[in-house]
Amino acid sequence: MKRKKSIVFLIIVLHIIGIGFVKRLFLSKKPTDKVVLAQKRSHEKTTVKSDRVKREDLDFILSYVGNIKAKDEVFIFSKVGGKLSSYAAIEGEPVEKGQVIALIDRDETGLKYELAKVEAPIAGRVGMTLLDKGADVMAANTAKPTAVAIVLNMDEMIVRLAIREQDIPFIAKGFKAFLLVDAYPNEEFSGEISKVSEVVDTLTRTLPIEIVISNPQHRLKSGMFARIRIFAGKHANVLVIPADALVKEDNSDFVYVAEDSIAKKVRVRLGIRQDNKIEILEGLEENQRILVFGQQGLKDGAQVNVAE
Repeated sequence: MKRKKSIVFLIIVLHIIGIGFVKRLFLSKKPTDKVVLAQKRSHEKTTVKSDRVKREDLDFILSYVGNIKAKDEVFIFSKVGGKLSSYAAIEGEPVEKGQVIALIDRDETGLKYELAKVEAPIAGRVGMTLLDKGADVMAANTAKPTAVAIVLNMDEMIVRLAIREQDIPFIAKGFKAFLLVDAYPNEEFSGEISKVSEVVDTLTRTLPIEIVISNPQHRLKSGMFARIRIFAGKHANVLVIPADALVKEDNSDFVYVAEDSIAKKVRVRLGIRQDNKIEILEGLEENQRILVFGQQGLKDGAQVNVAE
């Protein structure tokens, strides 16, 4: 009898000890390294740099690209068919209106003709000769006439552009334009809008315009590629932020505002852009502190350490 009581007592003691061990194992378990790291990071502040929302004047610039050509530039055709006998002027040579550019041999079997003259229709320079001696020449009045040469006047150059429909309200004859070309990367050439069409192209939804550029030293060449900025006015005393402050998410624009070491995400509506400056139409107020570095990847309400 005593032995049975001892066994029962031993079982009870072991059961109590087992329960205590399980509690210590599962209920008093220390946090894992990952949990500790996550908790630590949740209290860390991200170091960021900031700037202020300011009021400034911004130039309203429309940017386009296009090819330069001489204002007066013509392909020259022969009035008669035959073979090219010779050129009477070389490329780059100045010519007067009516001056002979090339001679065409129109002889036929058994017949002898005087060489036909191809004359310059305008004064300028021979831009390019297009044929080799002896090449066949089709007359100007045929289905596929042969161009003999290009003559151009390089004193004024032009660029023809197709203006986006949404930009039409900001374009007018006389507006200034500024051009950059690869040949002179550190120099800007100025011109102005000389023609504005009154008809929109229904296929491209664009409006043709023409920009004229003075070229007295003939440094600009026909065929050069140009990056063009059209000065379309000025936005005075507008709210401006650096472009570095902008955060894009899901086709929307946001800025982080720093308030008491807390980063608050604010949706903004943008206006025009000039270089690294962006006009703000809605969402911010003057002198607000905005984040310009370190804000990418932040969450709304994150703690930040703002470095001046």
